[in-house]
Amino acid sequence: MSSRAGFLCMPTRSTVSPMSDTQSPDLAPAIEMLQRIYGYDAFRGAQADVIADTLAGRDGLAVLPTGGGKSLCYQIPAMLREGCGIVVSPLIALMADQVDALKELGVRAERLDSSLDFEAKQAALAAAERGEMDMLYVSPEALGTGLARRLAGLKVSLIAVDEAHCVSQWGHDFRPDYRALGTLREMFEGVPWLAVTATADARTRDDILAQLRLDDPAIHVASFDRPNLTLAAEPKGGNRTDRVVSLVKTHQGNSGIVYAATRKATEQLAEALERRGIAALAYHAGLDADVRSERQRRFLLEDGLVMCATVAFGMGVDKPDVRFVIHADPPKTIEAYWQEVGRAGRDGEPAEGVALFGPSDMARSLAWTYESDAAEEVKQVQLNKTRQLFAFFNGGSCRRGTVRAYFGETGVEPCGVCDSCKREAGTSFDATKLAQMAVSAVLRTGQKVGRGRLIIHLRGEAKDGFDQDMAALSTYGIGAELPKPGWNAVFDELLFSGLLAEGGEPMRPVLVVPDAERARALFRGEEAVMLRADPAQRRESKRARDGGKAKAAPVELSAEDQIIYEALRSWRLETAKAQGVPPYVIFHDKTLAAIASVRPLTSADMKAISGVGEKKAARYAEAVAEIIAQAA
Repeated sequence: MSSRAGFLCMPTRSTVSPMSDTQSPDLAPAIEMLQRIYGYDAFRGAQADVIADTLAGRDGLAVLPTGGGKSLCYQIPAMLREGCGIVVSPLIALMADQVDALKELGVRAERLDSSLDFEAKQAALAAAERGEMDMLYVSPEALGTGLARRLAGLKVSLIAVDEAHCVSQWGHDFRPDYRALGTLREMFEGVPWLAVTATADARTRDDILAQLRLDDPAIHVASFDRPNLTLAAEPKGGNRTDRVVSLVKTHQGNSGIVYAATRKATEQLAEALERRGIAALAYHAGLDADVRSERQRRFLLEDGLVMCATVAFGMGVDKPDVRFVIHADPPKTIEAYWQEVGRAGRDGEPAEGVALFGPSDMARSLAWTYESDAAEEVKQVQLNKTRQLFAFFNGGSCRRGTVRAYFGETGVEPCGVCDSCKREAGTSFDATKLAQMAVSAVLRTGQKVGRGRLIIHLRGEAKDGFDQDMAALSTYGIGAELPKPGWNAVFDELLFSGLLAEGGEPMRPVLVVPDAERARALFRGEEAVMLRADPAQRRESKRARDGGKAKAAPVELSAEDQIIYEALRSWRLETAKAQGVPPYVIFHDKTLAAIASVRPLTSADMKAISGVGEKKAARYAEAVAEIIAQAA
């Protein structure tokens, strides 16, 4: 843990004041322990402040990014304060990993969970009663079985609540047993509590403080920035499995995680990767516990292994060299996304996160929330979080910057390396007029028509029946010039942004206008709708991109141009590998197809092609001209 630039601390709810030298506990013992036990030279980011407050006996909440060293914030105070530290942790695997790691360091630590027999638990408790234990890891469920009363009889140095977002009903991984922890406060009078998590927005942070009943807490919220992560998101098109394989192949030989929404999907993706010569395993809650444990062990120990998993995998997986996280299916919230993608690049080296998404994913997430047993207020918050996630995926703003702003950071600068930042200036398209047409059509047809029929209506392609009956409406045929794929892009954005929503029966959804005031603002020109590119250029995807395999160009090309296009794609892949960036950062497929058709020979020729800026033209013109000459 070499020292790095400190994280930006942003107080919330209560303010953390810098301690004076007279009121701050001497951190020399903590630094000595850090160096002696953990082998690190200095604390980083907010660690020193969190440890100082905890050593002083103050309750606290620490929100530090994944890989930000949260465990040290309670482990060191637990050893320096008199007594045994109690660490509440949500997963047996997570507890086992941390306890094993501590034992390797010579720290006296044990866990009390359902995987241990009675004798082992009693031996650990007896050692703690004799003052021979530094830390005991327990599950929140175990504390409700009477264990808390026995622990209250010990000399307890602190109580740490790991993965504290599980406390909050607003969090992305709410667990009722966590929410009950606050009822134990009176049993541990005078013991400082420290809640730690990597992802909690302001509402979730306030809920954690309230539910745990933290007394005058010191609150440390570090920056959510992960400078080593390159992020991208793209609409699903063609064969999702082929696209995932293509993305993984750009990282061949590296460890990574592919998240999918269903158990079946994890199995299918792992099998597809194995068929392409990539070592991969599936992981989900339907597997036997021993199988899950063995597969997690292999992932942690082996190089180049890809884990295809549901969200059952990942919490507490402290593998530093995960080079990529791919969401074959998106999660439900930005909090969940940031925690999952944050499992890449924990070593601070470059890593990539790519999310695939589509309207059907959003509809599925919304349906899960609608059908849940949560209170109506909670449902509304979760529905809004889902819409925010998909608007984020489909938007054109800086990926990291948007996440940081979502968590409350201000003055955030663009990262400069995500797919949005790398997009050539001026490529975004103002689709406000098209959006006005689409929303008008939804209203004119009575909010009782699905997307497919709305596109038929807008394009003026009705032939008979119900569609022909609506042909007399003023919106019929007003969008005839935009092809069907372009209208799909417009409707995608309107759904993601919440200007439209799906209603009706789940199997036969119709499009509705959920917010009449927003619709009026759209018609008045007060709300703009921007797309990543001109939807008129969008084409139906016939085949997903697949490494260096042959792929149909995004526009019609002659047989000779197609040969050049494939040669350019191979060059792009090698160039991207050499630079450590995704291929689309070099050029998009659409740009490569234009190059293959125009066949530019100079940088001036290159600059005339859409998607090629001055720097790229100067940088790649010579290589492109050579490829064209060789392939022609």
